[in-house]
Amino acid sequence: MLSYGSLIGLSRQGHSVSQQITERRGALALRDLLTEELRNDRWPVGSRLPTERELGARYGVARNTVRRALDALEAEGMIIRHVGRGTFRSAPAGGAPAVEEALSPADVVECRLMLEPEMIALAVARATQADIARMVDCLRGTDVAGNLAEFEQWDAALHDAFALATHNGAVIAMSRSLARVRERTDWGQLKARGNTAERRAALQEHHHAMVDAVRQRDKAEARRAMRTHILFVQGYMFGDDA
Repeated sequence: MLSYGSLIGLSRQGHSVSQQITERRGALALRDLLTEELRNDRWPVGSRLPTERELGARYGVARNTVRRALDALEAEGMIIRHVGRGTFRSAPAGGAPAVEEALSPADVVECRLMLEPEMIALAVARATQADIARMVDCLRGTDVAGNLAEFEQWDAALHDAFALATHNGAVIAMSRSLARVRERTDWGQLKARGNTAERRAALQEHHHAMVDAVRQRDKAEARRAMRTHILFVQGYMFGDDA
């Protein structure tokens, strides 16, 4: 029988998990709102956004929620943050969308299979503690995602975190160009095939293995885990048994 102290501990732990889920969903909502405002030029390119405290007060959310939303926007290249200077609206990449519209999902997955195993190996060599913290945050986001849309957002953010950890501008640009195809309807319809409990569990096992490999600075395991992950995605998106 559990002691009173043990019951209290479990209650607090459950409250903590519930609070984390609430914060993450709040961060996704704020990220979507800020994305819309950025696209509507509320803050012109090069201008400085309000501070985290000011954004929290404006939208009625905690600073942790603001920070998570800004992390996502930074990972997507919509803002740039400079320590001691603030957060600034970044310039959109020109010309890329037209090229991305011509890419088929099958071609993109094949390209990812060539790029991302070496990308994560480079991340193993160059990732800072801040980079790893970003990966862990995204990993937790996929762990607690309540639906496919949330899972996909955090999944994309995790792969972008691997790209950012390479500290190689060309790799980051290529990875983000491929990632933007995920926003298309045809990609979403194919990826929805993986929205089963078994496949989601497998994807999460891959995600944890990749982040653990980066933490352990194990290039070979990171490559293996990433390749296994993308082959699995390729299998259920385009395989005969999908």
